[in-house]
Amino acid sequence: MAKGNGVYSYMVDWLGELGYAPDTRMAGAIAEWEGWYAARNAWYDYTVQRGQETFPVHRESLHPAAAVAEEWSNLLMNERLDITSPDEEMAGVIGRHFAGFGVGQAEFVARSFALGTGAWAISAGGVSGDGLANPHADIRIAGYTGGQVMPLTWSADGCTQCAFASRVEVGGKDYDQCQAHVLVGGTYHILTQLFDTKGHRRTYPDEVLPDLDTKSPLPTFAIVRPSTPNTLFESCAMGASVFAKGISAIKATDEALTSFLTHMRVGRPKMFVADTMVAKRKVKAPDGTDKTVYDAFGEADDIVYRVPPGEEGAKQMDVIQPSLCVAENEEAVSAGLKMLALTCGLGDNYWSWDGKAGLKTATEVVSDSSMLVRSLRKHQNALERSVVRLVRGVAGVCRHLCGTPVDPCAEVRIDFDDSIITDVNTDKNMALAEISILGVPALIRRYLVQYHDFTEEEAAEAVPDEAAAADPGY
Repeated sequence: MAKGNGVYSYMVDWLGELGYAPDTRMAGAIAEWEGWYAARNAWYDYTVQRGQETFPVHRESLHPAAAVAEEWSNLLMNERLDITSPDEEMAGVIGRHFAGFGVGQAEFVARSFALGTGAWAISAGGVSGDGLANPHADIRIAGYTGGQVMPLTWSADGCTQCAFASRVEVGGKDYDQCQAHVLVGGTYHILTQLFDTKGHRRTYPDEVLPDLDTKSPLPTFAIVRPSTPNTLFESCAMGASVFAKGISAIKATDEALTSFLTHMRVGRPKMFVADTMVAKRKVKAPDGTDKTVYDAFGEADDIVYRVPPGEEGAKQMDVIQPSLCVAENEEAVSAGLKMLALTCGLGDNYWSWDGKAGLKTATEVVSDSSMLVRSLRKHQNALERSVVRLVRGVAGVCRHLCGTPVDPCAEVRIDFDDSIITDVNTDKNMALAEISILGVPALIRRYLVQYHDFTEEEAAEAVPDEAAAADPGY
């Protein structure tokens, strides 16, 4: 899809004709964050001038920005993310549409956190415009990130209408697609417009329904953004990158890597050999002239150097081994990683490039960094609101388009996996110690519920409260 200054102008024009003004203020920031995320921008790819010649240079990278986004996604979206509901019909909707959601959406969340904004949006296939429910309708969830998300209306409570840009295939041909999820008459409509991929002319394939009334009053999309404050614009539906505060640390980390690689390159052994020690022979060049070939050279060109013979008794061969400064470079890289983790909410001890210290356990990470726990809770709260809104949106569409007898407002529970940052064995031992000292039945019941999957009723039956004292009768 073609973007000008990070904006799909031809889609913005179409939305404008419908009476909407998409918010594209974040386009420049998103483009900048994407450059750091991919390690492809003017800082990584630049030119140097040597005399009259200019040479392109690419700076190597540990991809620190991507590491931050992916690490937060690993902590939030994994196989232990649990979406449940005590309502039977809602649980059925969740089972059909959200199986494997944690692992399946991990890459999407990583990119959304990197670019500051993403969105899940609902689409419906196999639905006609006659208003009849189709129990076999194909209800899907699509993910959009960065500039693909174009908020239309929003307030402090969130985004109420939004448009999304994507590339789709219809009838064996590629198109650019803009879908607007808007409120019309109290229900959400999905407006769709396709564009030719080259000239961006509007096209109208018969297979595409231009206006789908979901008949649901619940939002058919959910904005995904990290809890990082957006300091660029007030009253903006879009968020800020999870590494927005860590750009300097990203540079420090990869600058340290550059130093490391430079020392590795220039620190290779240098062998200086007297000319009389180098085997050489004459060969015919392609033009018929004689050419001297030195057998010591070839792949060793950058470590073997031929020098004129010295005075009698002088060394015929000398090897110089420059210092690689490994310890200093390791310390520099580790310092960059510590700054990166600190500025991105992971705590200053989350990453370390130190072969002596090894990896920290989950208990050590938590005890060393309350910042990690606080940041994780903020991201979990923000992500939980988005997932719950999406689940309710899917349930609403299933109810009104498929005829599913589900209450979209039924309770939805989101359980994130905290075992990554907490040591379960330590928590269990602490709970057992409290039970041993206090002997309170309520503590035993809580232990059975938390660590042995007892229900509240099963735990109460297994560990009843102590019987009341017998009445002495006087």
